[in-house]
Amino acid sequence: MKFRMSFFPALLLLTGAAHATAQPAGGLAAREPSAAAEQRLRQDIQLVLSRLAASGALGQHPEELSLSLEEPGRRVTDLGVLVDSTSAERARDGLRVLGTTPGSAADQVGLHPGDVIVAVNGASLRQLGSDADGHALAATTLKASVASASEAEPLHLDVLRDGKLLAMNAQVQSVFVPAMRIEIGAAATVATTAAPAASSADACGRISTFDVAPRSDQQYHARILLLDGLTPGVHAHETYRVSAGQHKLLVAEDIPTRFMGAGEFPTVRARGTTSKELIVDVAAGTTVMVAAQFHQNKATDYANTGYWDPVAWRIIQESCP
Repeated sequence: MKFRMSFFPALLLLTGAAHATAQPAGGLAAREPSAAAEQRLRQDIQLVLSRLAASGALGQHPEELSLSLEEPGRRVTDLGVLVDSTSAERARDGLRVLGTTPGSAADQVGLHPGDVIVAVNGASLRQLGSDADGHALAATTLKASVASASEAEPLHLDVLRDGKLLAMNAQVQSVFVPAMRIEIGAAATVATTAAPAASSADACGRISTFDVAPRSDQQYHARILLLDGLTPGVHAHETYRVSAGQHKLLVAEDIPTRFMGAGEFPTVRARGTTSKELIVDVAAGTTVMVAAQFHQNKATDYANTGYWDPVAWRIIQESCP
């Protein structure tokens, strides 16, 4: 299936990027990210995917999605301003500021929502028309100026506020974004299935409740309440690093109520009486995927919680540093 990622099509967050070769300085080996950084990255990616799925951007069958993304390392220069670039007509008299990123160059220089950027480095942004997609060329011009800006020289902005013309010098900021390779859906499954088995030195694995279980098999999101008798961490996390071996989980289900019928079910679930234990064996270098299995033929069995069971529905080969 074709995949198109679209965020806020009427708006443009202005950043510039310069591609660079992603090599460690001085020939040193690439540094591994900290466990906290890795967990944060996983969490943010999962959050983005969840929002895309909820918005319908992944299509009607996200379980069939197959996508590979590769980006080289690059230095990103960021002004941190959100402007209205919907059309040339809306940007006829300049770019209207809709908001700024806290702590960004735009925030520090004092840009406010409602301001209109009418020129950058002496180049007018008024009446520039639109590109082939109908977006304002004024936004493209500002973006190009930000991309070519040097941290040593400020970006000169002419800003109209309440009928008065203001001159602002914004000191743009840049960060290096490392190269990335991301595989999602079927592409990730193929890649991990084909991965070599973990070595005996690899003594850890993962348990994940990330919600990609197939709805066609009546499998839904689950939450891990306890991991080996202990609270596993931040409740929003979906993946937990564990030692290789057997682990006991206390799992709660997140089966949508609309599949359960009416009656007392919502009250029962609110009291937390539907959690169940699950024993999983985690091999070194694997991720065990956990979900809630809904039993349609027992949909009304609230008292004995017979309507669901926690299941380990897939094991993925995945290195665990």
